[in-house]
Amino acid sequence: MAQEFSIKRIGGFIYRDIVLLKSTIITGLSVTGGLLFIGFLFNLREDYHLTPNEFVSVFFKFYIPVGLLLCFTIFKEAHSQKTNQFYFSLPVSSYERIAAAWFTTSIIYTVVFTTFGFLVGQFAIVTGIVVSQANFHVVPIFSENYWKVVAFYFLIQPTFLLGAVTFSKNRIGKTLLSILLIVFGLVVYNFILFGVLNIGYEVFSGEKLASDAFDLTSNDFSGIGSWFWIIVLGIGILLATYYKITEKEA
Repeated sequence: MAQEFSIKRIGGFIYRDIVLLKSTIITGLSVTGGLLFIGFLFNLREDYHLTPNEFVSVFFKFYIPVGLLLCFTIFKEAHSQKTNQFYFSLPVSSYERIAAAWFTTSIIYTVVFTTFGFLVGQFAIVTGIVVSQANFHVVPIFSENYWKVVAFYFLIQPTFLLGAVTFSKNRIGKTLLSILLIVFGLVVYNFILFGVLNIGYEVFSGEKLASDAFDLTSNDFSGIGSWFWIIVLGIGILLATYYKITEKEA
């Protein structure tokens, strides 16, 4: 097992994954492309124009679910009794496995799916011109809402990579259940902690002063909270994924 970090090996490992998943990727894009086309065409029916919000509303419905499914597919070999020994015997370190998986399911996937969505949307516009009174225009991709959707996917994607590595069976269901339990636990914990620390201020009294204080506190800590979740769900969970990979290699 090579221990040093090599960009060349990461590139080779990414290429290997893409080649092995070629049939799955083509099938997935074909099905998704048909659904995207119907969605875009449906949004052209009234004003004959595909707005940025209409594009994003269709795009995110498939971009996030397909990306998360890709996260589970990328580690399929690691859980198969027929292929796991060969998979872990490849001359690639655990760091490189995680880096390759993250880069494939985040950067490459986002670029490919965005380009694919643009092409399908443009084809839908051309079809709308032929079958109705749609006006020719370029698909508006890079709106503010588009970047919010991409940022949200990048935020939650490491969690699903961890679930893909951790669970051997029913990986999607167990990952979703774990996330729901963790989120519920955090909500209850934060609610109790907030009440304990502010019990003397009657923040739950319903009075206007208490309501204003609650809103101001939320605004003041929203930036800190955002960075906290980016660190925890990003770097922290990727490190946890690394340790899970090393456990399976042992």
